[in-house]
Formats: sequence, C-alpha cells, structure tokens
Amino acid sequence: MKNTPNSLKYENSLYLQSHSKNPVNWFSWNEESLNKAKKEKKPIILSIGYSSCHWCHVMEKESFMDEKIAKIMNSFFVNIKVDREERPDIDKIYMESIQNMGINGGWPLNIFLTPNQKPFYGGTYFTKNNWKNLLVSVSDAYKNNREEIEKSAINFTKSLKKSEIEKYNLSKYDKKINKNYFENIVKNLKSKFDEINGGLIGAPKFPMPSIWEFLINYSFFFNDKKVKNHISLTLNQISKGGIYDQLEGGFCRYSVDEKWKIPHFEKMLYDNGQLLNLYSNFYKITNDDKYKKVLYDTIDWLKNEMMDSNGGFYSSIDADSEGEEGKYYKWNKNEFIKVAGKDYKMFSEYYGLNMYQDEFTLNRRYDDSRFIKKWKINKKEFFEKLDKFKFKLIKKRNKKEKPIIDKKIISSWNGLALIGLLNTYEATKDDKFLRIAKKNISFIRESMIIKDKLLHTYNNDIEGFFDDYAIIIKSLIKYHEITQEMRYLDITKKLIDISIQKFYSKKEKFFYYTSKQSNKLIVKKIELFDNVIPSSNSIMAENLIKISKLFDESKYFKIGENMLLNVIKICKYEHSFLSNWLNVLLNYRIGFNEIILTGKNTTSTIRKINLKYLTNKVILASEKKNKMKLLKGKIFSKKINIYLCKNKVCQLPVNNLDELNKLIKNNNVLN
Repeated sequence: MKNTPNSLKYENSLYLQSHSKNPVNWFSWNEESLNKAKKEKKPIILSIGYSSCHWCHVMEKESFMDEKIAKIMNSFFVNIKVDREERPDIDKIYMESIQNMGINGGWPLNIFLTPNQKPFYGGTYFTKNNWKNLLVSVSDAYKNNREEIEKSAINFTKSLKKSEIEKYNLSKYDKKINKNYFENIVKNLKSKFDEINGGLIGAPKFPMPSIWEFLINYSFFFNDKKVKNHISLTLNQISKGGIYDQLEGGFCRYSVDEKWKIPHFEKMLYDNGQLLNLYSNFYKITNDDKYKKVLYDTIDWLKNEMMDSNGGFYSSIDADSEGEEGKYYKWNKNEFIKVAGKDYKMFSEYYGLNMYQDEFTLNRRYDDSRFIKKWKINKKEFFEKLDKFKFKLIKKRNKKEKPIIDKKIISSWNGLALIGLLNTYEATKDDKFLRIAKKNISFIRESMIIKDKLLHTYNNDIEGFFDDYAIIIKSLIKYHEITQEMRYLDITKKLIDISIQKFYSKKEKFFYYTSKQSNKLIVKKIELFDNVIPSSNSIMAENLIKISKLFDESKYFKIGENMLLNVIKICKYEHSFLSNWLNVLLNYRIGFNEIILTGKNTTSTIRKINLKYLTNKVILASEKKNKMKLLKGKIFSKKINIYLCKNKVCQLPVNNLDELNKLIKNNNVLN
C-alpha cells in the first residue's frame, strides 16, 4: 500500500520530512496540532529525534511504518513529531520529564502528554511489540483512569517548574575559594580515570571535551603531570580509535565500547568543533605533530563535507546508509586485503585488522613513530605507502552510498566550529584556517543576525535560543581577540545586551533557555549543567566577565560573577557535569590577564601571544586612541607598548614578549 504523505511533507526539517510518508498521521509542533488534541480530548504522542540518529531510523522502520500500529496511533492519539535540533527547547523540557520519571534519556524520545502538554509517561526506543502493547495500555488507561493520569501529569509538571535555585539549593558562596578546592575536585576525577584506554572508566564513552578542557587548564596552572599524561593518553586513544575517521578525518558521536574502537557512527558538528578546540589547546602545550595532523584532517573534512557555499556549516552526517548503521565506514576483511595488496600484513596490523572478524572499523594500534620502529621501515617510505593506501581506501569507500548530510545550519553549533577553527589557527599559524573562519563569521553576521535578533537556524524564522546567543557571543569575542576588528566587538556587546533583556532572570540570577516573552511551553527552563555541549549559562558567565574587562563596565561583571558564586557549592559534588563552570571558575579565581597593546605592529605580537596556551586572558590592541576606556592614559608611540592589567590595575608597559610572559607567570598564582 502506498502511503499518502502526512502534513510533515511541508516542513523544512530533513528529519520531519523523512517521516512524511509514514502511515502515522504526524503533525509538527504548532498551535493547530496542540489545539486539535484539546478539541478532540486525545492524549498526545510526542516523538523527538534527529536525522542522523540510528535508533530513530530503527523505530521508524519497525513501528511508524507499520499499518496496524499507525491505526492505533491515529485512532487514539494526536501524533506530533519534533526535530530536537530545530526545537531544542521542547526537547530539553520533555527529556527532563522522563528523567524525573526515573528513565534514562536518549533518542528517539517518546513521551505521552495530556492535551494541555503535560507529560505522564515516556521512554526512548521501544521494540515493535513493546510499543504496540504500550499504545494499547496507555489508550485504555487514559479512557478509564483519566483522573489518575491527570494527577500524575500535574505532579511531573510541578517538578519541572521547580526553580534551579530551589532544586539544587543554589546560593552565593564565599568567592575566596583556594587551590585546595580545585585539588579535591580533580582528585575525585582522577579516581574515575581509565588508565588503560584513556577517558573516564566505563562504556559507552563520550569524548566530553569540556572535562578535558578543564583538566588541561588545571594541569597548566598547577603543573599536575599525572593529569597532563592522562589527557595525552585520552587524546591519543580517541584519535587512534574507530570513533575517529582514520581516512578522512572527523569524529563520531561516541564509542560503544571502552576502548574507543566501535563508534556510534553519526558525525555531529558540535562534537567536531569542540574537539578541534581541545586538540589545538593541547597542541599549543605539547607541540606534538600527531595532534596537528588530527587538526588538519578534521578541518579538511569539515571544509569538504560540511561547509555550505555561503560559509555556514551543516549540522550532522547520518549514522546509517543503505539501511545499515555504519555501512559506509565498515570494511570487509577480504576487500581490505585486496586493496592493500602485498602490504596487507603491514596495514592489517597498522589498522587493527582482526583476522577472525569478517567486518571491522579502522583503528590504529600504534602511534606512527612506534609502528615505524617496530617494522624497521624508512619513515619517508612508510608515509608514502600509507598515503597511497589511504587514497585507494577512500576511492573504494566513495563507491558506496554515502550517509545523508543534514544541511540544517544551526547558530550555536556554527559558533562551536568557529571557535575550534580560530583556536586551530592560533596553534598552527596557518592562514588557511583563518580564511575559513572569516567566511563562516561573515555568513553568521550577514545571514544569522537579523536586526535585533539571532536566528536559531538558517532560512527559518525560529529565533535563537539562549545557547545560540551565548556560543555566538563567545565566538565573536574569540574572533576579535585574533583580528582586533572592532565591529565584531560592537556586535558582541549588542548581542549581550539583547541576551540580558530577553533571557536574564533577576530572581534566578541565571538566564532562561527561552525568551522571557515566550509563554508557549508549559515551563521555562534554565540550562545549568554541562553535557556534551557546555551549558549556555556557564559559557555566558565567562562572556560577561570578558566583555566587562574589554569595555570596563562593571554591570556585566556583576551578573557573571553572581552566576559563578551560585554554583561553587554544587560544583564540588557534580563536577563531571559542571566541568565548564569549573574551568570558568578557575580562570575567574586566578584572575583574567588584561593585555593591552598600543603603538605600531600589534598584529604580529598578538599572533605570538595567542600561539601560547592561556585561557584567562583578554586582548585589546590599537595603533591610535579610540573610544575604548581601557586605552585611556596609555602611551601611543612608534614602538609597541604592552600593558598587563588585572582588576583595573596596570603594570608599567613592556616592549617584548619575554617580559610580558614573566609578568603573566607572576599573575597566574592561586594559593
């Protein structure tokens, strides 16, 4: 039977469109579908996923394409599909609701709601039989025990509406936290280190860049060699594992196993942007070429596969192709050996081929230097052979059907990619990365910032959520730090003022995820915890402190500082999910180095400053006096003058980087 397309065929979202030919009568989340539920007095099935999600595809194929199941859903429910990338505000509310029910979150997310949008039951992936049985049970319960369901829904909603301050007992804490505070937290994190495979103990393994960013910063300030060595192990194992595309670069979302070997195959822009930042930061510290190679290959992949002609980056690449998870990336043993030819023994060992396994994903067993030594092969000869072999493998792989790219362009994820690009440019001094970054930031400025509003996605009128504002602001600050283009600093200040106006809660002392003027959802949430992406509030806290330094305006500093003081206590206990907060707290407690450059030839000096790892800094440079308060009273001459200031106190100017570095070293002390 050929299915008639449902209303999703008119949607922009690739994920929603992919469900348009389901026999399920799907609606998108809008006033019409919500009113339909109220009018017909039917419960809502809210199903949330995204286009590159493997288990979303599985459930669609097993259940949502089934005529009998569709009949039940259409008869007793109003069925609403949501793309979580398009509407993260909806996703965050209902993901929290099932967690409050004691159910582990994930996608697809399937929630049963009352007609007024209140949740009463849910879960993630359901097998066909389980889903069918659940539909019958829920429809019967709603018919016969509606009052109980309504009471349950009210209680779950009350829990959702609980303020963050009340829920987590947040309150201002003594700002004089010392070195011991951070040492105790890191001691706890050390106990979770997987000392064989890197990362944290257990599986599945997510890269969680913000944890390692905090630990890099900690090891830098306190010279903790154990932490630094574990970061090295972690980044090595990730880049050698199947989670990293050994042929064309780019990271998959997570590893199913503890050894980083078996990936969950979708590639997400937000992961890759953050991992670029992480690897480039560690490269700044170690100057190790193996990290440099990861950076180059990943950016090549981003540019070739994920970049729109206008300069925006696409959101993700599907886990599946030809109806099978990871088929594009998996290798048959025989075809691998055939491509390798006479060198199959060497490359079988290099890429971790298990001769007893018919199908496998490429993993590197050794660092290149160790492998070359083991095989007693000339270095130049080895890399020539490897490049030729990789070219053949790529050519062979490209004959397969490629996974679908979701060409949705999301502001926040583009901001993360932009930060990663800019930091890589700093670390490598390679101008081609800055050129890509400039193309991206021009796209953001021209196509994503419309008058007094930031868009969430390109070619869609959905206004940006708070994470869009926070991350784009962070990327603009980073861009100004490198180029000193004042127009981007002006845009940054404008977006911060808009953010405070639209999202800041004076009562909660944090920012709501959705605009204060929006009342279309059952509750307003505050994104507090750092997850695979750092929380928007932790990012904004740092933005506010940095911008307060650059413009010498205390109002921004007060808001940012209050946010930090309110999380100090909870960070002691929930540090795995507050790692970016901890990173910002560490920089705040040590203090930000305000580096002001006046006179001629500041550009090359800035480039040298940014080449070194230092996250607690702001930079302002000018060849002549302008409106910026920080430049008042500074000397402008033919030679360069470098001022180091901290908390509005500036030291006498110096004329070279050696002297500046000595001053910074003396500044970066925490007892």
